[in-house]
Amino acid sequence: MKKKKRKGRVLIITGILLLAGALGLTLHNMKESNDAKKASDSVLVQMEKLIDTDETDEKNQFPVEREMPTIRINGYDYIGYLSVPSLNLTLPVMDTWDYERLKIAPCRYSGSLYKRNLVIAGHNYRAHFSPLRSLNPGTKILFTDAEGHIYHYHIADLTILNPIQIEDLIKDSNEWDLTLFTCTIGGQTRHTIRCVLDD
Repeated sequence: MKKKKRKGRVLIITGILLLAGALGLTLHNMKESNDAKKASDSVLVQMEKLIDTDETDEKNQFPVEREMPTIRINGYDYIGYLSVPSLNLTLPVMDTWDYERLKIAPCRYSGSLYKRNLVIAGHNYRAHFSPLRSLNPGTKILFTDAEGHIYHYHIADLTILNPIQIEDLIKDSNEWDLTLFTCTIGGQTRHTIRCVLDD
């Protein structure tokens, strides 16, 4: 009888510890997401003051070998900002990526606007790329570069990739003008959104 009671207590304590751990992880993720929103919103305010936008279609204006211009804010270089009007979402995009930069804003993973193979990675924070999972083919996406030129895209394809397919993502990006990707919930696979420039 005592053994059964002891075993019951151990199971209850284990359950409480697991719940506490899950709650702690959830709170940590919420804090990271809120911090990321504050950081990217702050950068975006500064970017919009520095960039004069030009509504003309710039997709054929620059040679492919041209380097993408950048703006330096708070010690980081940014290539512009990404907008999804249907989600009321606008995010700055850093020039290069690493895990610390991704906590602030989405980042260029590879490619260039001018080579028409730009790949942008973003965390699946609520304030960053998580809402992209709800998008459908045909959705409009805009990219404003650091000189204010606006590029108009629409979603052509949505794919789920395994982490080991990241090399395929880069290789295949040459077939698409813009690629956005983020982790799925749980981080086991990658939501991948392929876009083409509007004619």
